[in-house]
Amino acid sequence: MAAATIWLAGCMTAAVGPEHPGTRVRYKSPDPQKWIGSQSFGDRRATFRCRPLACPELSIVSIRTSASPTRSPDPQALQKFAQESAQLEMTKTGEASAEGGNRVRDLSLLSTRVANVKNFPAVHWEYQGSSADNRTVYIVRKMMFAGSSAIDVISSSLGLEVARRNSNDFVGVLEIEDFAPPAVVAARP
Repeated sequence: MAAATIWLAGCMTAAVGPEHPGTRVRYKSPDPQKWIGSQSFGDRRATFRCRPLACPELSIVSIRTSASPTRSPDPQALQKFAQESAQLEMTKTGEASAEGGNRVRDLSLLSTRVANVKNFPAVHWEYQGSSADNRTVYIVRKMMFAGSSAIDVISSSLGLEVARRNSNDFVGVLEIEDFAPPAVVAARP
């Protein structure tokens, strides 16, 4: 039941199609037997926690959708954004970990790169920090620019490879339908 709720809550409610340009994003748990999900309706965010003994390390994944600043980010602008905003995004990532109930401190950037994820431009950051009990926490964050939506997938775990795998699993089940607005024909003088 909770998985069905998360699946439906991950949808944008407006009709999207050739006559109604826009982007619809749906997400769910890649394995309902492994993940427990909860939805925050106010800010279009879902948080998934791995059930006890279902993951090799404590793991949490959050997915948030918001409006994208542009339908088609310029590759050079996206690269610049990835590099220059790494510190600001690291602060946001730390705040998101606190909202997930697992405050991470002393975050440091491990890597950043621009990539294509599900045929959309994305920024990929990896961070390392410390938990309240001084354990090393790894955070893998993918920010995808899918049409009119920005999709933020943040995976945290006590193991870097586990955080990467969980991120890839959740991104793998994302369903994105994007319908661009019709091209505007320039008027001739």
